[in-house]
Amino acid sequence: MIAKALRRFVTAAMLLCAALAGGAALADSYPDHPIKWIVPWPAGGTTDVIARNVAQTVSEKLGVPIVIENKAGAAAVIGMNTVAKAPPDGYTFLVSDAAVATAPSLNKSMPFDTARDLTAVAMFITVPHVVIVSPASGITSLDALIARARKDPDALYFSSGGIGSPLHLAGEAVRTTAGIRWVHVPYKGGAPAILAVMSGDAQVVVPSLPSVLQQIQSGKLVGLAVTGPTRVASAPGIPSVAELGYPGALALGWIGIHAPAGTPKAILQKVEQACRAALADPGLRQRLAEQGGDIVQDPSGAAYALFVAAEAARWDGVVKAAGITAE
Repeated sequence: MIAKALRRFVTAAMLLCAALAGGAALADSYPDHPIKWIVPWPAGGTTDVIARNVAQTVSEKLGVPIVIENKAGAAAVIGMNTVAKAPPDGYTFLVSDAAVATAPSLNKSMPFDTARDLTAVAMFITVPHVVIVSPASGITSLDALIARARKDPDALYFSSGGIGSPLHLAGEAVRTTAGIRWVHVPYKGGAPAILAVMSGDAQVVVPSLPSVLQQIQSGKLVGLAVTGPTRVASAPGIPSVAELGYPGALALGWIGIHAPAGTPKAILQKVEQACRAALADPGLRQRLAEQGGDIVQDPSGAAYALFVAAEAARWDGVVKAAGITAE
């Protein structure tokens, strides 16, 4: 009996050593051809722009090109499904953002399970949203906006990038925390929602800060409050919702990457290390800061997974309370 048990132990140890050796060999040879990063939104948006900046530096660390491919549609579900169903070989990644946490609550049924079919690899940055209005509105503060909404909610139009979009959810966080009403006008994307405020067709929108930073700096839009816990270096003149007395209105966007579940651990570790090295690059750090992003302190896949799980639980409550269902 002892001899038989010993043989089993030796066999198991040999298999473990072989697996470890195989994983090391795989990491040594990886990558040997271009890698694809799927952005689940149209080109030109915040997620796309940040992804392209980070990919350029990560590509240098890995020694192969990283190709950005936009697969937009269904509030990011199409792009996420593409990656969830892709071969787990380390050559297809999802550029993930808040949608990876909110999609399960917004959609009654999806062709994949985010928790089961996607694996967090690395988190890059967090970005606050910002409550903005047109200069023509005459509104110069968040309190003034709230006062107008209470006085005549049916005359205040809130534009978003579509039902269940990040812009919609960020606006809901502000609206419900302030206890006000306004008329929601969903558009097909963040860009037309922002243009609606600039043209006067709507009065307020809550996009990510990087997407409107230039317009705020040029005076074409007025930033009333960023939806983070503190002010940001790229827009120091805009107060945070927390300092204005509305901490419940916090709504952070974020950007990182996920891989198909089952991707070898050795590959995930190598990509995570490359992302960590990229985020330490002074040039990339400056570019991200100029775009309004806050580089995360711990970019690891483990920390990212915990962050997404916490955000998913938080937004699930918001979505259910507001009765929001994705289009």
